[in-house]
Amino acid sequence: MNKSVLSVIGGGASGMAAAIEAARFREKTGAGIKIVIYERLPRYGKKILATGNGRCNILNKNADMEKYSGGVRLAKKIFGVFTPESNTEFFNSMGLYTRLEDDGRMYPMSLQASSVLDALRFELQRLGVEIICDTKITDVKQKDGGFILNGKYFSDAVIIAGGGKSSPVQGSDGSCFELLHSLGIKLNPQFPSLTGIILKSKNKSLKGLRARGEILVVDNGKVSAFSSGELQYTDYGVSGIPAMEVSRAASEHFALHKKGKLLLSVNSLPDFSPEEISEYIENRKKQNPYLPCEDLLTGLMPKKLGIAKLNSANIKCSAPISSVTKNQCAALTEILCSELFEISGVLGFEHSQVTAGGADTECFNNATLEALSVKGLFACGEVMDVDGRCGGYNLAWAWSSGRCAGLGAAKYLSENKFGK
Repeated sequence: MNKSVLSVIGGGASGMAAAIEAARFREKTGAGIKIVIYERLPRYGKKILATGNGRCNILNKNADMEKYSGGVRLAKKIFGVFTPESNTEFFNSMGLYTRLEDDGRMYPMSLQASSVLDALRFELQRLGVEIICDTKITDVKQKDGGFILNGKYFSDAVIIAGGGKSSPVQGSDGSCFELLHSLGIKLNPQFPSLTGIILKSKNKSLKGLRARGEILVVDNGKVSAFSSGELQYTDYGVSGIPAMEVSRAASEHFALHKKGKLLLSVNSLPDFSPEEISEYIENRKKQNPYLPCEDLLTGLMPKKLGIAKLNSANIKCSAPISSVTKNQCAALTEILCSELFEISGVLGFEHSQVTAGGADTECFNNATLEALSVKGLFACGEVMDVDGRCGGYNLAWAWSSGRCAGLGAAKYLSENKFGK
């Protein structure tokens, strides 16, 4: 009896999860399905090794839909079945155990991304999944109730899991968007997310400095994103987790060619009220009136950052603290609580961690991730218009959507192809 062929385009997180789930269905049911992963790079799973600074924030125990953008309605449905607990068990069943850290972030027990890739690799080998590397799929056409890949590989079903446009050196070059478009799937505009924010006015003296803060993206007077944590000041603007988390709103503004100014509001002292800051300054004036202003804020923040704030308030650093006027105190307090910077752009796909936008989720069955208009075509992972914030949310989507598509494709072949 001839076997049905399931081709998975992309050997990243979602592609591997899809292949494993399909192969486990085959193992359980005895369905005659051949499963093949096509990966354009010499090695599969390369991007996993770079996640979480090499530790791999494998998922988040909270399926918090407020952390996602794009096709949230479909994502909620998928996460309702392939839950964080289900994904944890998915890895436990391969011998990979996890540890829970702050904010629900889960890491492999070894704290090494290589452990995650090894677990997936060993399971793919155990299940007999064929993996073909150094092979980029550039063309998918419907033929004879199935698909022809690159004009020579026949497949009864296809899962497109080749990622977005972010970090192209790790394997995601955006080519899978072209494949989906060629098959009639609607694509929403794509733009970089979880990336650095470029400011119009830059303070290069702050390059490399890290300090806690709260930031807001203000789009034409309306707050469109908020985050807090440790900011990293750079020669182009700001980075760090808070900046990356609000970068989506900034990136979307430019991608959709919205008009008007886009501003970043930075609260450098989120633990203090304006009244407490004013009181602090007045107390410093009384306690040490002859201290130079450059040392005014050293008890609250790094000296370099304090000097930058003084400069923004037009306070001479060499002048004694006693010379700070009431108006200068008010101006400095406002700057410390909500200094505004004009955003001129964001770092591009090559520096971003995830791609926002992509395949419109309304084009897919929310239980199987099969395309509604193309039988036997499935998609998952970053190629879909679903993206999350920092904290394991994007990998969580990769595992859940990949497993959903893999199971959906295997069932489709079992019900429609196997034995026919």
